[in-house]
Amino acid sequence: MQEKSKLTIMIGILICLVIIALKPVPQNNAPDLPPYVSESVVQLAENRIAIVETETNSGLSGEVIVLEFNEDRKTFDPIGRYNYLDFFKNPEKYNF
Repeated sequence: MQEKSKLTIMIGILICLVIIALKPVPQNNAPDLPPYVSESVVQLAENRIAIVETETNSGLSGEVIVLEFNEDRKTFDPIGRYNYLDFFKNPEKYNF
C-alpha cells in the first residue's frame, strides 16, 4: 500500500512539472512608453495657432505652419508655412 501511495505522489509531481514546463512565458515585459512627439502647437492669437516641427532628422525640420480657425466651417485654414531655421541661417534674405 505504501508503494502505491508513493507512486501516486510521484505521478502527481510529474504532472505538475509538465504543466509548469509547458506554461506560456510572457514575451514582452517592457513598459509601454508614450510615443515621441516631434511637433508642438502654439497659440498665436484667439483664432490662430502655429504648429512647429522640432525633430532635427525630419524632412520638415524647422517648419512652422500657421493656421486660422474658421468659425463658419469649424475648420482650421492654412495661412502660411515658414522655415525658422532658414530665417536664422540667412537673415539677410528676410531684410533682418
